[in-house]
Amino acid sequence: MQSREKLRTWLQQRVLVGDGAMGTILQDKGLLPAGHCPDLLNLSAPDAVQEVHEQYLAAGANLIQTNTFGANRVKLAAYGAAELVREINQRGADLARRAAKSACLVAGNIGPTGQLLEPFGPLSLAAAADIFYEQAQALVAAGADLFLIETMSDLHEAKAAVMGARAASSKLPIICSVTYTEDLRTLTGADPETVITVLEALGVDVVGSNCGFGPDLMAEILARQWAISDLPLLAQPNAGLPRWQDGRTVYSLGPEEFAAYASELVAAGANIIGGCCGTTPAHIRLLAEQAQRLNPKPRSQPRFSKLAGASQTVYIGEKLPTPVVGERINPTGRRRLAKSLRERKFHLVAEEAQAQVKAGAALIDVNVGVRAPGLAEAELLPQAVLAVQRAVAVPVVIDTSDLQAMEAALQVCRGKPLLNSTTGQPQVLEKVTDLASKYGAAILGLTLDDTGIPAKAKERLAIARRIVEQALAKGLRRQDIYIDALTLTVGASQEQLVETLRAVYLIKEELGVRTTLGVSNVSHGMPQRATLNNTFLAMALGAGLDLPIINPDQLGLWEVIRAADVLTNRDPQAKLFLATATEGTQLNTPAPQPARIDDEQQLQREILAGETSRLADLTQSLLQAGWPALEIVNSCIIPAMEVAGNKFEQKEFFLPQLLLAAEAAQKTFRILHPELKRQATNSSLAGTVILATVQGDIHDIGKSIVGLLLENHGFRVVDL
Repeated sequence: MQSREKLRTWLQQRVLVGDGAMGTILQDKGLLPAGHCPDLLNLSAPDAVQEVHEQYLAAGANLIQTNTFGANRVKLAAYGAAELVREINQRGADLARRAAKSACLVAGNIGPTGQLLEPFGPLSLAAAADIFYEQAQALVAAGADLFLIETMSDLHEAKAAVMGARAASSKLPIICSVTYTEDLRTLTGADPETVITVLEALGVDVVGSNCGFGPDLMAEILARQWAISDLPLLAQPNAGLPRWQDGRTVYSLGPEEFAAYASELVAAGANIIGGCCGTTPAHIRLLAEQAQRLNPKPRSQPRFSKLAGASQTVYIGEKLPTPVVGERINPTGRRRLAKSLRERKFHLVAEEAQAQVKAGAALIDVNVGVRAPGLAEAELLPQAVLAVQRAVAVPVVIDTSDLQAMEAALQVCRGKPLLNSTTGQPQVLEKVTDLASKYGAAILGLTLDDTGIPAKAKERLAIARRIVEQALAKGLRRQDIYIDALTLTVGASQEQLVETLRAVYLIKEELGVRTTLGVSNVSHGMPQRATLNNTFLAMALGAGLDLPIINPDQLGLWEVIRAADVLTNRDPQAKLFLATATEGTQLNTPAPQPARIDDEQQLQREILAGETSRLADLTQSLLQAGWPALEIVNSCIIPAMEVAGNKFEQKEFFLPQLLLAAEAAQKTFRILHPELKRQATNSSLAGTVILATVQGDIHDIGKSIVGLLLENHGFRVVDL
């Protein structure tokens, strides 16, 4: 029996038990002095490593993990062992295989690189995937039964690890486990729902939570993920919180206390329970005894669809309120936006994303189809996606027919996006579904093919059917397929509008997928566009439209959507409708035109947003207006960073936003540095100050502030 089938069979039959810690046990044996690499023990102390595996097997573990958590080239390079990736991983898998024989499954253990991915760190998604591929390939060669990717604190790096593992073997199952902080978010801000939404789309077999804290906090993560996904779940908590006692690290939960949480974890949805830091064979033995008395919690496939940004998930379904895709990031007919894109400045993209979310958009469509010499869509689209994701947390709709640009955007896009679009043309359909499967995206299919847009609804349905069948064959879930029956302009194709509505109804009824329409196309070239758009939208919602693409600021839009949701049973007990009626406000009441923002305020905003394309222009503008460089520091940079710090503490910002703000502040400092030195108020040397912090650490921005202020007051600063 193949390992995937074996794992699935076991998961259906019983609660499985994973093993416990490796590093803390080897440390207790005196084999891991400070600064030593645990993975190198596969070569220097193989008997000790195999003995730990055997102890976990004897304790009742159904899965044992190879001692290869840090055996990737980045981690090993710190120990001068980057060239030993293959040898360490193969030996690690071999030791676990010898211990396991055929009594349990061997999980090839893959941990993080320790580096953040772009734009917050040095690694691209492709480079990270290649690092994980190298490690995974060695584990496969030595006979691992499955991959267990664990302790991922950045969901984007977890995506890279899954991609690398899948490239090494499409046959082995993948368990991917994430670490959360005590506020139940990853270090980069993803909540449990976003984590499982993204990993589910990547085709992993089991989603897990490990490390971070003890079993008391893990039950909530499991319950939240069980509620929105049918994937099996793993829980491997620490043995409580660590503390320093008598010169060594000890954990708060003994075997009995730890095992007592087994029933709670399984009741919350866990299919596999095990241990992480501080757990021992004694912990696992008692856990296995508890597991024998428990049965997996029944699960069913959710009837809604999910898309995710970096830290926020949106749900789409017949029993849920209608979400709107904001359409306004599109340079067609918008000269100012087109000009900023040609100049490779993305502040307007970010501002437009924020404005649309404020107006009610649940997703943001990103289209940079600028046609101009010297511009490549494959260069602009990723930058625009990054600008949107810096500005808002909602999911992105990647809107392009350029497959090179689509993949470039997917490589930087965090979360689970919607690819807009593919068609019924076989060569296009195959490439887009391949990209969706590889990067974990949903697809939007247009009901057109080589012959164009069919005149009749049944012909559009036939194209939709081909798209759905191809997507399902590529492994996409039905919930991740969206079909656009295509809105034509009423001024030129009046008779076609009824066919579009019929096609929406037929696609929903016969194929059971999500439907979308670009609503505003209906009124192109006509007067009273809002009236035409809103009326057509109401008709389409009645026909089964799930996801309208439209301007969220359109007058009267939200009254139509809220009313239609009541009438189509998407708003149970009319709660949203009554709430907005009670408030006496309209979601899309045109906002008053904002007063002109001066350069000082704009510079603060750009730093806070982490947007760097205009920093030099704004800073030079202030200098030319007579601002002293030190005043720019005190009035713009420091206040912006104070706001960023406060937002971070209040959980409005997460590490990515904080890092981007810090980077923007540092760039502004570098622009001002020559002027600060020239404007120094004290030319005599007041003394020498040595400053240092961890290279690349977020606190480096604070050190830079202090250093520049000291230099400005006559000190010689040596920055280590």
